[in-house]
Amino acid sequence: MKKTTLAIVIAIAMASASPGAQDAERLFKLAMNTELVEGNLRAAIEQYRKVSESAPRPLAARALLRMAESYQKLGALEARAVYERIVREFGDQRDTVAAARTRLSAMRPASNGPIVQTTRRIWAGTDVGTGGIPTGDGRYLTFTNGATGDLAMRDLTTGTTRPLTDTGGWVASGDYSNRSVISSDGRLVAYHWFVDQDRSEQLRLITTTDSTVPRVLLKLPRPEYLEPFGLTPDGGHVVVVRWLADTTRQIGIVSTKDGSYRSLKSLEWRSPRGANLSPDGRHLAYDIPAGDAGSPRDIFLVALDGSGETIAASGPGDDAMPVWTADGSRLVFVSNRGGTQSLWSVSIENGRATGLPVLVKANTGPIWPLGITKAGSLYYVVAGGQRQNIYSAPLEGLKATGSPSLITEQFVDFSTGPSWSPDGQLLAFLSLRNRPTLVIRSVGTGAERTVQLPQGLHIPFQAGPRWFPDSRSVLVLVNDAQGPGRAFYRVNTETGSAEQLHRFTRGATSSSSFVLSPDGRSIFWCVQSTTDEVAASGMLMRYDIAEARETVLKQGEWFITVAISPDGTRLAYLKSVPPDEGRRGKEAPSVIEVLSVTGGEARQVHRDPVWMSGHRYNTLAWTPDSQSVMFVRDDGLLWRINAAGGELQQMGITVKGRLKNPSIHPDGKQIVFSIAQTDDNEVWALENFLPGLN
Repeated sequence: MKKTTLAIVIAIAMASASPGAQDAERLFKLAMNTELVEGNLRAAIEQYRKVSESAPRPLAARALLRMAESYQKLGALEARAVYERIVREFGDQRDTVAAARTRLSAMRPASNGPIVQTTRRIWAGTDVGTGGIPTGDGRYLTFTNGATGDLAMRDLTTGTTRPLTDTGGWVASGDYSNRSVISSDGRLVAYHWFVDQDRSEQLRLITTTDSTVPRVLLKLPRPEYLEPFGLTPDGGHVVVVRWLADTTRQIGIVSTKDGSYRSLKSLEWRSPRGANLSPDGRHLAYDIPAGDAGSPRDIFLVALDGSGETIAASGPGDDAMPVWTADGSRLVFVSNRGGTQSLWSVSIENGRATGLPVLVKANTGPIWPLGITKAGSLYYVVAGGQRQNIYSAPLEGLKATGSPSLITEQFVDFSTGPSWSPDGQLLAFLSLRNRPTLVIRSVGTGAERTVQLPQGLHIPFQAGPRWFPDSRSVLVLVNDAQGPGRAFYRVNTETGSAEQLHRFTRGATSSSSFVLSPDGRSIFWCVQSTTDEVAASGMLMRYDIAEARETVLKQGEWFITVAISPDGTRLAYLKSVPPDEGRRGKEAPSVIEVLSVTGGEARQVHRDPVWMSGHRYNTLAWTPDSQSVMFVRDDGLLWRINAAGGELQQMGITVKGRLKNPSIHPDGKQIVFSIAQTDDNEVWALENFLPGLN
């Protein structure tokens, strides 16, 4: 064949292949929309299958991965076969194969041969939580019911749930539990309890063998807080971590006899991610940052008799969430010291580590250890967590004219906080795949680039970056590396350089929303609890950058989220207010008010009878003409209302999940927003995982 003829054949083949690749890309986007927006997993599986049959290898591998994940969400056995196919046939697609291997490691091995380590799923559901520990025989697990806030006990053998409290739900009372510990014999449960009526944080004790009324061991006024992490074997004491009013933390011991409290160890500003009491009740194992905020976590042991503290595990990576073996001879913990999150173990004798940590199980993925039974099974939670994605929809007359579509494919399930640049040329958002990273997307080309952010980035309720008027820098909120408090930083989106603008400590652990004025001169934010007795229930704050002046605009109310009008003259904010007289325990209304950026009297724009828990954080925004306010109601839909009041108008956007961060392009023709979708949590047991280590 002549060269010219061969060239013509190749050109024809390439031309014919290009439309097919484009079709595969289009079908892949359609499949993701079917999976993530419509929630139709079976239809999405078939679409992903078609993509895998015709797409180039990188896209085919990604399609198979999402197909396997869809199978897994349905509980279908086909998931394993698809994951194994990816590993077997797509070795050149390194990232996709790594993801498939991680998911395979969390599934029970299919082989019938000799198995050293086995895993089995014990329980799955949206109410599965990480705030409890199992009994010694592995039968019972306490948890907080996510639907009601009540404390409950799960019988993992029969698959039944027994409520230990009955408040009637979040809306009915506002009371809830956050963390609990159960005695090894299952007889006693110590738990945190919040009482909405007097805004108190309590440590309570209940007996599970009868219907006795819970005892209040310790009662703290907000902003103090505490969580239980262990019951001594004799049931005489509860080991807690306590947050003080000055934002420092303590490890303490509470007597179950008289509720007396004794401080055991000051943690300064550091908070444990996990803590676990030894079976003999002599030592508490816990993790905290070894140095400044953002530094790696180490695991420490502190003796309950006050005799001292030692380091059990330290290194370049994070060592966290320690749990004891039933005989107290080892600590098992999660760590990324090997490059990926895995299970490690260290031998303990008389409150001290007697060797170096050893690898127990590699590539576990994000798991949360709960405890180890007497039979040697590690119970852990695989958190369904939230899949966060950014969508866009075309607008005409402030109403959507088309279905939402994903804005990015590179950061699927890990993107949130979209914000248009003032010149309309760029879209900034956060990638949460590993360390939070700023992503800058070109509106014109769709090209995306990443910018590293300061360590310890704080993202209150998926709040994203805020643009400065130069369209070259953004405002972010960062946990202070030097102790309690947070700081606002200006980050250059071209160089990545960061400049601290303002550090604040009041309400540092509870700031829920922040915005920047269009001229870039002032920062506004919500505080929900402070050490200031006058403003104990919250504040609306302003900081003028050039003057270095902090001002309290409003105080004494529960502020949820704040938004500033594009013309820079007014603030809209959402707050929760006490129920009408005679309706306490029924509903807590939410109110939207508008206020001048300089303060003064506020005007009520809208009042809803029900405040929808965490759904409404960072759901408030203005339209580009500064005339209307957008917000999410109890129905989960996006609405708008004129800032002077009037009738509500639907914006024509229907999604599956929690809608946050609505942002309309400056030209008014497109809206972006993030959607958070929650998958089921799962409790698993890892068995035969410590052979030969003792």
